[in-house]
Amino acid sequence: MRYEIPKLETLESLNFAKKLNELQINNPFTFSANMKWVRPFGMLFAAIAIKQFRRKYEHIPFSIECNTITDGISYAAHMGFFKSISERINIGKMPGEAFGNDNYIPISELDLNQIHKKEIENGKPLIIGNAIENESSRLAKILGRDNKELNILLTYLIREMLRNISEHSGCNKAWFCGQYWSDGMAEIAIIDEGIGIKNSLQKNDIHRNYVETDKDALEYSIKAGISKAFHPAIKNKSNNPWDNSGFGLYMASEICKELDGSFCLATGSKYIYIYNNGKTRISDTSLQGTAVKITISTNEIFNSQAIISKIAKQGEEQAKAIRFAFKEASVPSKGLIIGL
Repeated sequence: MRYEIPKLETLESLNFAKKLNELQINNPFTFSANMKWVRPFGMLFAAIAIKQFRRKYEHIPFSIECNTITDGISYAAHMGFFKSISERINIGKMPGEAFGNDNYIPISELDLNQIHKKEIENGKPLIIGNAIENESSRLAKILGRDNKELNILLTYLIREMLRNISEHSGCNKAWFCGQYWSDGMAEIAIIDEGIGIKNSLQKNDIHRNYVETDKDALEYSIKAGISKAFHPAIKNKSNNPWDNSGFGLYMASEICKELDGSFCLATGSKYIYIYNNGKTRISDTSLQGTAVKITISTNEIFNSQAIISKIAKQGEEQAKAIRFAFKEASVPSKGLIIGL
């Protein structure tokens, strides 16, 4: 059986994963790679979808064929798409191999525990939140093009998404890639294969009554102050500045709207896509874990901290009307802790 990998833009890749999950196969399976256009999130999401499909049918031989080398295939091969699916595929570079300029970060695996361990081994006894911020700064500088304000904002966005993985996913590994486009748009894609947003929120008895489906989980997770850590009797009284307050996804989605970009969040059987005009689309996909796409226009970034502070304040006002929400954003959700 042959199955075509479509052009790997956001919505196409989400639909590709849904259709792939619906297949039932019993014979050798071939993916036909003919995509003419590829973007970071679409590429990374499709790679994870194919890997999860292979695990589902691990007893069935599979292959990938490229009959024509399009620009999309060349880009995907260089970014590590094929070998992130399987190192046995003899196309392109390994994940993380292609670092070469300040326009892109290839598909790379991040082990948050190892990042923390290396900081300690280098004589920096940081807690994991600080270690994640340092790694986020390193990644941001690759795309930041010597633009301090862009570096600050990208560091903040990457860090908030990696914090979510560390605190909520049940795993400590993530896949990451990014691209700075010539029109000034920057795109970041981050995916983990953890327990997903619904399962995370349902760990807290308080959220189970209204978070019953993946759609519920998506809609609530981008509201200010929604976190599995919420407890009305405790109310985040810890002195640890890294304690979660449920503002990360809200902040990321609102920053994307503020900067004429788009935001996508996928988990389980659903995704939510927020366009630059604020219009929202919710539809079907398939993912064991959580995926985030952040796209922003870098042309209007003059004061990153002002943008972060403005949206955090708006979120705190919104959270006042949400019964089971933290009312105040954590210190990290209001900006960076380690100076750049």
